[in-house]
Amino acid sequence: MKRVALVALFVVIAAVAYRSFAGAETGTGTLTLPQPAPNVGQKAPSFSAKNVAGKTFKLSNKGTYVLAFWDSLNMYSTSARPGFARLAKEFKGSGVSFAVVYAGNAPQKADSAPYTVLQDSSGNLTSMYNVKRVPRLFLIQDGKIKLVQNGYTPENDKYLKRTLEKSLSRRNPDKGSKSP
Repeated sequence: MKRVALVALFVVIAAVAYRSFAGAETGTGTLTLPQPAPNVGQKAPSFSAKNVAGKTFKLSNKGTYVLAFWDSLNMYSTSARPGFARLAKEFKGSGVSFAVVYAGNAPQKADSAPYTVLQDSSGNLTSMYNVKRVPRLFLIQDGKIKLVQNGYTPENDKYLKRTLEKSLSRRNPDKGSKSP
């Protein structure tokens, strides 16, 4: 019984010391770290890469891009595909470039997708964008990150669509927002 009390006392002392002397991120009692960079408001890394059809895709500091990171074996990435394809078709001709970076192998029918498909076998792009989990999506406008979505729910598509419409209407105020 004395051992149990000593162990309990030691745990309480260690917890109090940890909460008292640890940094701001750990002082809350849970480990709350900031999202991995790049994040909203930060500069988006530019790059050039070959798509699965062998053509060059460039993400520069000019223009609007929706860049998603997926894995063909991830169920959330698979769930995100139909909505992403629908948005790519809906915003075709609006000046928005849609691209998907597959962390592993791209699916067999990737070349028929309504968006650019990139395969990151070397891991360079996923490292550049600090992608630790998929799906992860970035809305980039003129070199700045405007939106980051981690994970996937059907609500992500709706929010991305609203954000794109707002972003495009600000960029082209005379045209107004795009609506179906």
